[in-house]
Amino acid sequence: MAAGIVAVVLVALLAMLAVLNRRDQIVGLNQEIQYDDFAFSVTGVRKANSLGSGSSLTKAQGVYYVVTLKVGNHAKRVDYTFKKNSAILVDVEEKEFRPSIGGQQALESTTGKQCGSPIPAGASCVSEVVFDLPADAEVTHLRISEGGLAGDILDIVFYGRKRIELGSLQ
Repeated sequence: MAAGIVAVVLVALLAMLAVLNRRDQIVGLNQEIQYDDFAFSVTGVRKANSLGSGSSLTKAQGVYYVVTLKVGNHAKRVDYTFKKNSAILVDVEEKEFRPSIGGQQALESTTGKQCGSPIPAGASCVSEVVFDLPADAEVTHLRISEGGLAGDILDIVFYGRKRIELGSLQ
């Protein structure tokens, strides 16, 4: 009985702490959203019908959106490894789009792999992330999701909703 009361009190204190520290963050281009010590900003977006060259030329099923993303590691001692599949584009209907593996490979065949190694504490890197969207998609924003559905729920509870508005790309 006493252990149950202690558990309820601890959960209530944790919930209060989460609510007090939580804040939604909606930013535009060239502005950072921050998760703990790691920050993300979109510095540009372009569309392309195909990527790569020669034998690696790959045509989009719809249209490629190439998002230039700056990843900052504001930690004092910890390296950070950026996973491109954590970037998600969202359209006006709240449909989410993950990066295109084939499009990414085609782009990297001409540019090389960007942000492929751990980012040292205090450093940043810039990477282009490729998405293959339907031609009629109306993209509104980008969000970061590193932990799947459970991670998204925890992010909302502890950090708030965070997104980078992309403005009109049509």
